[in-house]
Formats: sequence, C-alpha cells, structure tokens
Amino acid sequence: MAKDDRKDDVDDVVDSEPQLRMVPSYDVSDKAFLLTTLSDAAKIKETTDSIMEQIEKEEMAPFYKYLTTEYLPTHDKQQGSNVSSSLPFDSAYHEKLAAKNTEQIKKLNDSLELLKTNDEGPLEIANGWIELGEYYVQIGDFENAEKILLGDALTFAISIGAKIDIYFMMLRLAFFYSDFTYIKEKLDTVESLIEKGGDWERRNRFKTYLGIYSLAVRDFKKSAELLVDSLATFTSLELTSYENIATYASVAGLFALERTDLKIKIIDSPELLSLMTSTPALQSISSLTIALYTSDYASFFPYLLETYDNVLIPCKYLHKHADFFVREMRRKVYAQLLDSYKTLSLKSMANSFGVSVEFLDNDLGKFIPNKQLNCVIDRVNGIVETKRPDNKNAQYQQLIKHGDGLLTKLQKYGAAVKLTGSDHVA
Repeated sequence: MAKDDRKDDVDDVVDSEPQLRMVPSYDVSDKAFLLTTLSDAAKIKETTDSIMEQIEKEEMAPFYKYLTTEYLPTHDKQQGSNVSSSLPFDSAYHEKLAAKNTEQIKKLNDSLELLKTNDEGPLEIANGWIELGEYYVQIGDFENAEKILLGDALTFAISIGAKIDIYFMMLRLAFFYSDFTYIKEKLDTVESLIEKGGDWERRNRFKTYLGIYSLAVRDFKKSAELLVDSLATFTSLELTSYENIATYASVAGLFALERTDLKIKIIDSPELLSLMTSTPALQSISSLTIALYTSDYASFFPYLLETYDNVLIPCKYLHKHADFFVREMRRKVYAQLLDSYKTLSLKSMANSFGVSVEFLDNDLGKFIPNKQLNCVIDRVNGIVETKRPDNKNAQYQQLIKHGDGLLTKLQKYGAAVKLTGSDHVA
C-alpha cells in the first residue's frame, strides 16, 4: 500500500470518531443546587419551572426521581428547610418519563443489534454503544451510563481520542452529580490517555475539567493556573458556560495570584473585560479584585459581602468554601495594609475598613496566634505593630541546608572516586 493511501485510511478513522453530544445539561444541575439556596417564593417558582422544563425536554426520569425523593429531601433534613415542597415527587409524571426512556432505549438497543447482525466494523459498533451510553447520560442514569460507556463502548473505541471523549462524557455526569471522588479517579485516567496521544483541543478541554475540579476541592492555586490560562482558548461548553469559567477564574485568581499577576491576568484581561457588562457575578468579583489592588479598603468589605451573596453562595462548586474564602480575603487585605506600616493605630485601621475597633480587634485575633498575620496588638496603646520576617536568618538557615546537601554529595562522590581508583589499582 502506498504511503498516501495509508495516510488516507488514518484520516478516515480520525474523521469518523464519534461526535459526542453536549449531555447531560449542566444547567439543570446548577439550578437544582441554586434552588436549595433560595428563599424568595417568586425565584423558587421561576427556578423550579426552569428545572422541570429541562427535565421534560431531556426525558430525565432517573434524575427527576433522584431530585425529588433524595436530593431535595436530604437538603431539607440537613438545613431545616422546606424547599422540597416546591418540587414534590409525582409518580404519574415519573412513569410517563420512564416510559419514554424505555421506548428510546429499546430503539437504541435494536439499532445496536442490527449493527452486530450485519457484522459492521468496530467503529460503527462503538458508535452504537456510545449513542446508547449518551442517552443514559442525558437522562441522568449514572449506573447504566458507566456500564455502557466504560464497558462496551470503551472496548470498541478505536482511537485514543474517542476513548478520551468517552471518559469526558462520564466526567460530565460526575460533575452533574458532584461526585468529586469519582471525578479525581477518572481525571487521572484521562491525563494518562492524553499523555499517550491527546490532541490540542482535548488537552485544552482537560485543563478546564481539571480547573473546575481543583476549584471544587479548594485548590485555588491550581485552579487559577488552569482556568486563567484557558480563558483565551475555552471550548468546553459541554461542561459549563464561558461566563461561569470567567467567574471561576476570577475567584481563583483573586485568591491565589500575586499583586502583579492579578493586574495582568485578571483586572486587565480582555476576555474578562468583554463579559463585564453582561455577567453580574463577574461584576461583583471584579469590583472586589479592583478594591484590593487599588487599596480601596473602604469598599473592600461591602464588595466582599456582595461577592459572598452573588458569587459564592449560589455556586455549587464554591458554596461550601464561601466562609473560608471570605476569611482568607480578610486576612489577605489586612496583611496588605499592615505591610505598608511598622505601627498603625487600631482606630485608624478600623476607620480604613469602615468597621468598629472592637470588630477589628477580634478579627485580627483570629489570625495572629497561628502566625497568619505577622503582627501583634498592643491594646494598652491601641496600636498594631507589624513584625517583619527575619530575612537574613531565613537566608542563613537556607545556606546551611544547601551547604549540608552539597557536602553530602561531595562525600558520596569522593567515596565513589576512591572505590573506582582502588578497583583500577587492583
């Protein structure tokens, strides 16, 4: 076979890779979580109606049952709320959706059997299994989706790219249900596949998946590194919206980036600036970021509270980290102000932030004992005294450490040379 003919065959395989649909609908999962945070009756009804419209459209019988009999009742029990009353389980409605599921699954299984009967190739059969698995993902049936996609579909998948896409689809279902243990396990698998032959687009998508996972498990530093970098090349609309990614990147960036990088990568980012007028959550976190960068301390706490209400609490990935984020932002802004002074009166510092002396005294006391702030409070004189790190002592200790390491290496090298020399003489 000629070289050009072989190339054409390879191109045919690549072009014939299964085109995976954007399922499940992440919007349903986001709104289901949002429903648990609402108290306004009008907003609850609006959100409930939107969820039910999407459930109907996607024929999500398994998810509907989970949402109404497990997710919302469990939340009510934990939080002492009654949100499940806005979306009670309707057995007749569930049976109607389940009947549609049964009918569609039968059609897909019949098509798959036809492919097997006609002795079609592995690519066509793989596509048949994937189509069946996609439907299980669409309706939120985790158990059957995993059985089909990571069983038969993966077995028949020809290319590494197709296998990566199959794992991406299961990852989306895991994100849908917030199963982060499962996500971590499958992300490790995808990473190993990408190292073997993932193309640029799949590598870029992987960065987004890993970035959101890192955000969800409170690894803000890694999340900032991945999500900020992906802003200019984002293509993972099957997982979340670009507006969400921009907001996540801003939150992680504010938490993790140094002052210079914050200016370049967040405040002056053309991608973020282009979304500012149309994305309320992004406006809140951007205002907070600018207040920190410009040392606008009087505006910092109001914007921090706005970010807490508009960005952190409604987000299923950030909700459980909201208090931690607010605490760390207070520590960060205190450290920034104190870094400019050797001593500062408590009254002056409290006035800068627009809070009482009592609040500031108590809040600083949460960070000083564990050395999260390098300062001490002199309550007799009403001042905060900054304690500068002993850089010379740290450099001395580092020099000793490196010196010990170098001596150890020289001793091993000397012993090896001596041994080699003895063998040579013998």
